[in-house]
Amino acid sequence: MEIVIPLIIGLSLIWLIGRGVPWNAKLRTILVTLAVVVLIVLLERGGYWPESWRRS
Repeated sequence: MEIVIPLIIGLSLIWLIGRGVPWNAKLRTILVTLAVVVLIVLLERGGYWPESWRRS
C-alpha cells in the first residue's frame, strides 16, 4: 500500500494535467514516471539509496 497510493495519485495528476494532450505523449509521460518510481524503489531496496534521504 505504501507504493500503490502515491502511484495512483501521481497517475491521476498526470491524467488531469494532460487533458487535451495527445495519447502518445500521455503514454510516454506515464511510462517515464513508472520507470522513475521503479528505479527509486529498486535503489532503495538494494541499499544504494543515501541513508540521509530515508524516512525514519
